[in-house]
Amino acid sequence: LAVVAAAGASASAVAKIPDADDGSFRQEPGAGAVAAVRGRTVAVGTLAFVTGGKNEGAVPPEVAEVASASNPGRTPVFVAFDGIVAGVLEMEDEVRADAASAVARLQRRGLRTVLLSGDRQETAESVGMSLGIAREDIYGDVRPEGKAQLVEKLQKGGATVAMVGDGINDAAALAQADVGVAMAGGVGAASEVASIVLLGDSPSQVVDSIELSKATFAKIKQNLAWAFAYNAVGIPIAAGALLPFTGLALTPSVAGGLMGFSSIGVMANSLLLQLTGKKLSKMPESTKGEDDEGGDENV
Repeated sequence: LAVVAAAGASASAVAKIPDADDGSFRQEPGAGAVAAVRGRTVAVGTLAFVTGGKNEGAVPPEVAEVASASNPGRTPVFVAFDGIVAGVLEMEDEVRADAASAVARLQRRGLRTVLLSGDRQETAESVGMSLGIAREDIYGDVRPEGKAQLVEKLQKGGATVAMVGDGINDAAALAQADVGVAMAGGVGAASEVASIVLLGDSPSQVVDSIELSKATFAKIKQNLAWAFAYNAVGIPIAAGALLPFTGLALTPSVAGGLMGFSSIGVMANSLLLQLTGKKLSKMPESTKGEDDEGGDENV
């Protein structure tokens, strides 16, 4: 984090706002926040937000020089008093250690990974490409409503979209997606609209949830196949279909016991899902998903 303050003269030359209510606060998702402090309006956020869209002449030379030299992987956050920029903070998000491996696991499954970010395009590309995401699938400078629109665009193109997010900026996109995944520690708005709420904040858990979901659906299909086959054979026998040929007839108690055995088989097969969960939790990130088969799924 680097902080560079402009000359104080530019800020002191701005007239104060005498009728401002100290403590008043307003936040605009994806842009910044503004508050009244000691009769002056203090704004923090993007350059367009803190200057009200009047970028020309609102940035002192010292601040403009630092902002132009900003590292592509960092995001400049401007501070303005009464519409005139007084400083800039350069921020950099630390990429989680397992983020790259999580993206690789998704891609090995045949899933398309897309990055939607409110940060500037250069920052989004720097982070996204370091994770292995294609440049054409990286979108920067995206406002909250823009994320939902991009999700809708992908859906209209025939894709089934899973959106992962943790903030209020992601709530609209989470609601629009076919499957919304909220990370632990996120705001309530994201958790309320998400289809899945993870108990942790690790990107690898997103892939784990997909693999567990697929394993669950596989068990459902196996249980249905078992139940249909078992009943297709068992019901005629219980009704006496073998009696004319073999003299074999089931008593009501035996027939009831065999029906219970069918349910036990379904439950036992379903309990095997616990082994899948334990296997995922024990696997190193570098080996997870190596045996996954690619498909035609879309994210």
